[in-house]
Amino acid sequence: RRSSDLILTVQFSVNYNKKIEELENYRLRYLKNNVEAIFKDSNQIILDIINLGNQNEDIQKYLYYPMEKDILKAVNILDFIKVIRTQKDSFISSIELYTEKNKVHISTFTGINFSSNTEDFLKEQGIFHTETKYQNSKRWISHRVMTFGNREHRVYSFAAKYPLYTENPSMVKGYVAVNIKEDGFYRLLKDFITGELDAVAIMNRQGEIIAIEGNTEGFHTLLEDKQELIDDIISEEGTKGSYRIGDTVVISQSAGIEDWVIINMVSTKEYFDETRKIQMNILYFSCTVIFVGILISYLFAKKLYRPFHIIINRLDRMKFSKKARESEYYYIDRAIEELYDRAIEKEEVLYENRNIIKRDLVLNLLSAKITNEKDVDDKLTLLGCNLPFHSHYVLIIKLHQKIYNSLDELTRNVLIYNMTYFFDNYSNSDARCLSADLFDGTVCVVFSMKEDDKRELAILRNKFTDYMKINFSVDAIILQSVGFSKLIEVHKNYQRLEKLIDYLYFMPHVYFLNEEELKAKVSNLKETMDIDFESFSEALVSRKLGHIEIILRNFITVAAELTVSAEYLNGAVLKFVFLYNHFMRDIMKESKNKNDTQLFKDINELYNVEDFYYWFMKLIETTFDELSRLEENPTKTVVQLIEKVIMENLEENLSLEFIAEKVFLSPKYISRIFKEESGMNITQFMTECKLKKAAKLLVESNIPLEELIKQVGFSSSNYFIKKFKEKYSITPVQYRRNSIT
Repeated sequence: RRSSDLILTVQFSVNYNKKIEELENYRLRYLKNNVEAIFKDSNQIILDIINLGNQNEDIQKYLYYPMEKDILKAVNILDFIKVIRTQKDSFISSIELYTEKNKVHISTFTGINFSSNTEDFLKEQGIFHTETKYQNSKRWISHRVMTFGNREHRVYSFAAKYPLYTENPSMVKGYVAVNIKEDGFYRLLKDFITGELDAVAIMNRQGEIIAIEGNTEGFHTLLEDKQELIDDIISEEGTKGSYRIGDTVVISQSAGIEDWVIINMVSTKEYFDETRKIQMNILYFSCTVIFVGILISYLFAKKLYRPFHIIINRLDRMKFSKKARESEYYYIDRAIEELYDRAIEKEEVLYENRNIIKRDLVLNLLSAKITNEKDVDDKLTLLGCNLPFHSHYVLIIKLHQKIYNSLDELTRNVLIYNMTYFFDNYSNSDARCLSADLFDGTVCVVFSMKEDDKRELAILRNKFTDYMKINFSVDAIILQSVGFSKLIEVHKNYQRLEKLIDYLYFMPHVYFLNEEELKAKVSNLKETMDIDFESFSEALVSRKLGHIEIILRNFITVAAELTVSAEYLNGAVLKFVFLYNHFMRDIMKESKNKNDTQLFKDINELYNVEDFYYWFMKLIETTFDELSRLEENPTKTVVQLIEKVIMENLEENLSLEFIAEKVFLSPKYISRIFKEESGMNITQFMTECKLKKAAKLLVESNIPLEELIKQVGFSSSNYFIKKFKEKYSITPVQYRRNSIT
């Protein structure tokens, strides 16, 4: 054992410094690239914001010639930089823009603020602490602690004044700053550290430590003992290679920005111990792999070539001539080649049609054509997607129907293609997306995760929403199911989401519906809701447009609370239209109006309850204007309709409620307007009609008096005779006798 250790030690020591330098320089370059990527992305954000003015004339005017307190454009710019920050939220804390002329400060951290004095404001912000060069242009870097309310963010601000290449301070219009999270640099360094005695730090030209991880105590000792060496490394911007100090090697590298240098302190003792362990582990592992590989290869070859081995043995036993045997061998060889070519061809076809197979799998799951878990696993194995995912969600993504119908066929196809493309190419080792186009602007996604992590779902939704906003300026509607553990449960979860889709008509400004949040509410729906249809009918008759508006607005507000079924809400919408139609057809008989078919066709072309509201109010307002020009009196027509109902139902046990139901108005309302128009109440009119009918029957028929009394709707003979005598001054019997003579 000792001799083996000695050999390894000698072997390692020969190229000792070279190995460390090569390995650590490679790792440092990788770290440098990561740091540089942060500044590259930050600089690109600065350029994107400044160049936004070249694309939009209004924004250009705001950036370079702003009006005082132009809050509308400031809000638009804030929305834009919020979207940019969301895309880079892994390392960006906030983005801010300051325009000097109107002294407006726009920040994703603090919102929109006004400063009274630019010089005092910039001094307070402390953004322009250290000037540096980045891609031949001036930039400023400063370390800041940003506070707002109870929140505190430690950041490095990377800022630029604009216009970018102006040298005259009086020409500066403002600045853009990207605030990089301080802990972002610490994370990079923490991932870089491999040994307990190692340390890595980012330092600036002033010798200040930007970030440090690992053996911080050892690094500070190095700074104290070798201050001149560290100063030399910083002044040379990390280009001087490596230094050997006892059991430590110090290696430096530029950090991708003029002022910063990465310094790596590596313990050689720990490195050697680890290397020796690795060498021995590699040796053991290699031997194991070789042995297992040979065994597997033997078993595989034996199984693969067994059919051909049997054929060749049979040929040998059949004692063919040499020429005949060679011919058979040739055909066997040809058969093997053809099988190989077909296997390659099928694999290529599978790869080319992978997304089609995915789509078919999703459609089969949605329609419950696959009900066996083994069939699902077989399909996923064929697609190379059979990883252990234990939590699943169904997402339905819809384009707003109004937007979708306004697009031409080509644009629709492009939008849907890009929606499915986003999900098919969504990259996450802990999640999987299976998507399918359901046509009519709808895409369904089965999202699977190894663990049930709601944050992954939120990240997916936010990324997709940003993708659609940035590329197509479209807000898609997303419906999300509850989580489930087996893919064969996709069908029932999809069906529940489909029911929620019906509610979207009554929620015009909602772009995300979570079944989990609505589950309790939807499972305890009421049978009805309080809708004052009678007041609506009365308002139509009395032409109270403001009252109608209040009733419809209240309906829309209550409908959005999802307290009743979607079927009930749809029925309520149709009842409003029916009452209007009744008003036009039965009450305003002489008024010109669309036929019923056209009216309901117009309703079907509306996209949500808000569209219905504006359409319906416009229709009613137009009707009222028309009635005003024609000088129509709806109240008089209602009274005539009441009279008609009474006369057609005299034999019934007439009541005020019965009549009100027939004319779709309240009993109290019809009683009042009847009295106002005719001068008598409804009961008096009913009695009058019954007596007239009785008088007619007495003259024209031989019906016995008792039967006649019942036929005209009187319940008491004495009461009938009394009322008849009051009207005609004689009894019913005398009236009949007089008519005969």
